[in-house]
Amino acid sequence: MSALDLVQLGLIQATVATHDLAATAALARRELGLPKGFPDPELDAWGIANEVLTLGRTYLEIVAPASETSPLHRFLASGEGGYVVALRVPDTAGLTARAEKEGVRITHQQDFQGATITQLHPRELGVLVEADEIPPGKEWHYDDWETPGSPGTPLDLLAVDIAVDRPEETAKLWARLFGAERTTEGVRVGDGLVRFVPVADRRGLVAADLRGAPHETGGAREFSLAGVTLRLIPGLIGGATGKENT
Repeated sequence: MSALDLVQLGLIQATVATHDLAATAALARRELGLPKGFPDPELDAWGIANEVLTLGRTYLEIVAPASETSPLHRFLASGEGGYVVALRVPDTAGLTARAEKEGVRITHQQDFQGATITQLHPRELGVLVEADEIPPGKEWHYDDWETPGSPGTPLDLLAVDIAVDRPEETAKLWARLFGAERTTEGVRVGDGLVRFVPVADRRGLVAADLRGAPHETGGAREFSLAGVTLRLIPGLIGGATGKENT
């Protein structure tokens, strides 16, 4: 049995919302050294245009309104920013039961090409979370799509920062809800890390760490993409330490 036959918890995709898809996607490609991405046509029905950039085994998605009725207009009324964090989860039924127990609202659930897509309300979790149970043998929806290949040096999504009013309580909720390890750094989601930070300018997804080439000084570099700070961290982030009770 291969590792993919056992669906594992994972941090797969971060999504930012913008008024101008073309300009924002061009900035991301230029800063990250990536080719043009690909669209997810399933979003057409929601009045959303998008471009998905392949980072390696993870993805960065950029979305913008494509119609007057797009739900993104309400989100963008307070400015551009991080819109969704997407996770791979091993068991939708268990997640649904825990969400009901914890009082976390499920805003949308559907079957899509053998996967079960579940979206969870941002009010409880700090950001709109898409938690998808992927069929055994696949890592994510795009595995068998015709998409641009991974960059020569995979970037990959390592961590996200979510700004919330109560970081400690929100971290505990995430750990319970997703059956994840909580550490002094945040909540471990497979190989990824979700950190919770106090609200400054806005709530929600405010930053993400990507594995990347070092700055000319030898250290990390960063840039802002539609209000989200993207940090390119040379090498891998350190292992989880300081495990705490959930």
